[in-house]
Amino acid sequence: MLFDTGVLLNVRIQLGVILAVFFAYCIKKLLFKTETGKWKSPFAEDSRTPLTPLIIDHAKRDETMKRAFTKKLANEKKWDAIVIGSGIGGLSTAALLSKAGLKVLVLEKHYKCGGACHTFRENGYEFDVGIHYVGNFIRPTLTRTLLEQISDGQIKFAKFDNNVERLMLDVMSPSRREYTISSGPDAFENQLIKQFPDEVQGIKEFFRLLKRAYNPRGTMAWFAVKLLPLWFVDVLRFFGLPRLLSDFYALGERSVKEVIESHIKNKDLQILLSYSTVGFIVPPSRISFPMMSLLHVHCCEYGSCYPIGGASEMPYRIVPVIERSGGRVLMKANVSQILTEGGKVIGVRVGNKENLMVDIHAPIVISDAGMHNTLLDLLPKSEAEKSSAWPLTKTIRPSVGNLSVFVGLRGTTEELGLTAQNIWVHAGSNLEKMFAESLVKPLPELLAKPYPALLLSSSAAKDPSWKNRYPDRSTLTILSFAPYSEFTQWSGLPTKKRGDDYNTLKNAIGQHIVDEVTTLFPKLKNAIDYVNVGSPVTIEHYLSTREGGSYNMEHDITRFGPEQAALLRPESGIKGLYFTGQDVTSCGFAACLYSGFLCASVVLKKRYLLLWELFNLHRKLYGLPEGRNDLFF
Repeated sequence: MLFDTGVLLNVRIQLGVILAVFFAYCIKKLLFKTETGKWKSPFAEDSRTPLTPLIIDHAKRDETMKRAFTKKLANEKKWDAIVIGSGIGGLSTAALLSKAGLKVLVLEKHYKCGGACHTFRENGYEFDVGIHYVGNFIRPTLTRTLLEQISDGQIKFAKFDNNVERLMLDVMSPSRREYTISSGPDAFENQLIKQFPDEVQGIKEFFRLLKRAYNPRGTMAWFAVKLLPLWFVDVLRFFGLPRLLSDFYALGERSVKEVIESHIKNKDLQILLSYSTVGFIVPPSRISFPMMSLLHVHCCEYGSCYPIGGASEMPYRIVPVIERSGGRVLMKANVSQILTEGGKVIGVRVGNKENLMVDIHAPIVISDAGMHNTLLDLLPKSEAEKSSAWPLTKTIRPSVGNLSVFVGLRGTTEELGLTAQNIWVHAGSNLEKMFAESLVKPLPELLAKPYPALLLSSSAAKDPSWKNRYPDRSTLTILSFAPYSEFTQWSGLPTKKRGDDYNTLKNAIGQHIVDEVTTLFPKLKNAIDYVNVGSPVTIEHYLSTREGGSYNMEHDITRFGPEQAALLRPESGIKGLYFTGQDVTSCGFAACLYSGFLCASVVLKKRYLLLWELFNLHRKLYGLPEGRNDLFF
């Protein structure tokens, strides 16, 4: 042979080859650059303002949150960019572009902005629909600085109790057990070592791997492949470098179940270490270990928190930043088509009926509607197939949906025993079996015994402002799973017009769940004043997810490998069209914030520079981070 391919297996040679290619690419971009950035940096100056009082006047809030679409408002000026969807991914992208000087129009299908961050009021109660907790926004990190700069520093958070969560197993049997999950650096690990002394070595090894997986240097590689050119990522993958250089990818092929069972024998300890995967709505056998590690460090290692004033504070404080630069955020604006011409995007069409359709033009369109919806519904197939993400519409299925039971209660949180915690309630102690039962078994079988799994969350207990806003009232939101197949016959029908059969079915499930919860927490039984049940078709209607998914694309293990992670990027491969939102990164408030950051960095042609600009501003405001773990989480 003229060339020995075995030489390429040498790590140093691999690194040399890849660095040579990278520097060649950088030189090409620097010496043969044809465009110059015409937009200013969103982080050129600190845009925080003195904290203003919480606005509790609903009519005043609605002026921002419910401004309806009109043809006049939509065409009042020439737009630099249009964003489809007002979830936190769409709003964060729009706010960053607005701070850079672009005029951005945000179009939201729902009557209220915010996506999963919105709240609704009914019968004198207020409920959050998607934000039940967020990771630590108390300590100064890049994530907090990013949020501060797109909200004028007006969003404040209240920290959860130190025992951030409770886990209840076999709740309706004599063998019922209950555990608390401690928050704080190494607190959960130390707690488990005391509770399970026979598993000390396994616990230490598990948390050692956990810290490897969420090392910021490794997790930055997850973001990096979304910004690097795809051909360059392919070169990296050819040499196996993502897994060699990043622990996020090195451990990414291992599931949570595999890692835990390799080191832990005790069944209760296994579920204690894996219960949080339920938040991804994927069983431990199908969720990537590094993704669970990110959730752990963000929400447990440093504690969870909740926005003061409720989840709607996020969109309410971001919208003015967009509008101050000449942008608009308009609701009841159903984008039915992305307009293209000559292979590039030229705008969007709002409305479906011929005499009501409005075409709005802009050279940049950013979709926060999810990749499935964007590529399968909003673009002609001939155009959608040009997107680098097109193959993923067939290989990644939609997320599983959930069932929501909203309960209004008479009495204060203290009187009712509600705490600033998440409570996970399991009828058994096997997560794999729980998922199978919840999503496969017919509903009559599910209702014949305790519901397999529930999450209890009280915004009234988590939000210090609640007592002043809703005195002598409390709320409880109960989440679980329900098979979409049981509700498909009502898909596409408007709310409150799905008929008696639909109401009977969902209310039967809701009552079954309420009865189970009040058995466990008797103080709630006589305080119930209001109950409303949301099904997967409710989610499908309000969040426009396919098959009523709680998220857009499913969060299974293959999605977070370097190949699919690189395709789930802001650039669509179609000129002028970009993606933002949870499909670009993952579910979760902070992840969606960063999807907006990644998208803005590409649109502004700053890519890697925007992170440096954010870091420099953060350094000026808070000084250098004490350690790498203080950068993001």
